[in-house]
Amino acid sequence: MRRLIRPVVGALWAGALALQMGCYAFLPVQSAPPAQPQREIGIVINDRGRTLLSERVGPLVERIDGRIDKRENGVVTMAVFRVTDVRGESSTWTGEQVAIPEEAILGYRPKKISKFKTALLVGALALAVVLTLGTSLDLFGVPTEGPPGGGPSQS
Repeated sequence: MRRLIRPVVGALWAGALALQMGCYAFLPVQSAPPAQPQREIGIVINDRGRTLLSERVGPLVERIDGRIDKRENGVVTMAVFRVTDVRGESSTWTGEQVAIPEEAILGYRPKKISKFKTALLVGALALAVVLTLGTSLDLFGVPTEGPPGGGPSQS
């Protein structure tokens, strides 16, 4: 029984780790910028924007994810966390400031927490903790291998 529980616990921990990345989701593209400027957002870049931003973020950029710091004079300045190109490949940034002209923006994709994915993560973590503690502390009463005190018999 113990041999069966350990792989299940390992799979639960691995699944919980994978789910941790997916607790957020981007909303569909919106034409207006968000009302809350400090919120994390994805900015979808149009064809003209790919040309304008090619030297700063790469020639095939499709979406820039980050936090909008300010928006003035037709330019959106944001701290960039990720850049995704048209092939779906992404590169991680560390909050560098990038000025994006509004004429380069196709739309905005606000980021929001996914209640379902978060609940799934919490459930998987709780189950993994219970099973881990249960197997390491023998809470489930799994019989041990062989009789107790299995040393040599004394005569």
